[in-house]
Amino acid sequence: MDGFHYWENPPPSAAGDSCRAFLHHLPGPTHIHLSGSRKSARRRCRAVVTLMHGNEPSGLHGIFELIRGGVKPLLDMEIFIPSVDAARQEPGFIYRTLPQQKDINRCFRRPGESGGTGGPSKKNGHDTEQDLLAAQLLRRLGQLKPECCIDVHNTSGTSPAFGVATFMDPRHEALVSLFTHRLVITGIKLGALMELSGEAMPIVTIECGGAAEESSHQLALAGLRRYFTEPDVLSGSRDEAVAPEFFHHPVRMELSRGSDIAYGTHSLVSGGVTLLPDVERFNFGHITPEDQLGFVSGPLRANLSAKDPAGVERIDEFFQLRDDALYPRRRLKLFMVTSNPEIARKDCLFYIVEP
Repeated sequence: MDGFHYWENPPPSAAGDSCRAFLHHLPGPTHIHLSGSRKSARRRCRAVVTLMHGNEPSGLHGIFELIRGGVKPLLDMEIFIPSVDAARQEPGFIYRTLPQQKDINRCFRRPGESGGTGGPSKKNGHDTEQDLLAAQLLRRLGQLKPECCIDVHNTSGTSPAFGVATFMDPRHEALVSLFTHRLVITGIKLGALMELSGEAMPIVTIECGGAAEESSHQLALAGLRRYFTEPDVLSGSRDEAVAPEFFHHPVRMELSRGSDIAYGTHSLVSGGVTLLPDVERFNFGHITPEDQLGFVSGPLRANLSAKDPAGVERIDEFFQLRDDALYPRRRLKLFMVTSNPEIARKDCLFYIVEP
């Protein structure tokens, strides 16, 4: 049975009077179809995925406002909202995933790759619910054949917006420029939807900024409105007054197995890592060997890992300990810095790029 409930052309009145009301109108993972105003002999459509994580609501805010406002897309729009159940847990938009569930955005794999929809990881000998939902989403995209797909997220901490793509080309740059001038190019394979981007359907991730920031909701709404209404979203840049910024081949900073994380002004974890409470201020800023990030109790490698896309460990190249305090060895730029310990444990602490 397909896990996505289908909702065709919801009227503005069905959206409710708030994003939370709209969320509670959804019966579960939902596929919304909005018919486009432009008709042609060959059907064309675009796709949006949002609320992949239940604590990242900006994309849903944008979809809610567009539906409530009666904005009709130029082409057919296929909207997928997977993590409705996690988002609805009180007080709302708190849980990234439900406890004991996999992150669905780690379940998208090409056939033959380990884990995910190409070779699902098993739970008690069976595919997990998230593996199956990811496979169903891919099957629907394969049937619909959208000309492009945008996956809308929020950053895991307070941060400027940026886009992410797996390779550089004008179409990815054009899609990201609907929302932001910052584009990260990554070869890291995690099982994310954007990793399946290709010639037939370019896919980009948009990180709108912090989940609690009204500016993130407004950025999502403005970008999605362009995506709904502009005739060409696959060429050109939307804001020629702002020079694009590109960040290539980021490295993930992760906890080593067995290490734990805390946030404070002194070391709080025995055999673990304590980051400073205001560490998010380094998002998209430069750090130098004079900038302390926190404290490490025990050897550096026993607690932290920074592997590049080729799997090479570079923690000693990038960071050092001085009297158990954590400092960079040279000038670096960080992004996706989080002060959420659960995200730090289950995903990563931040990403690193060299200026």
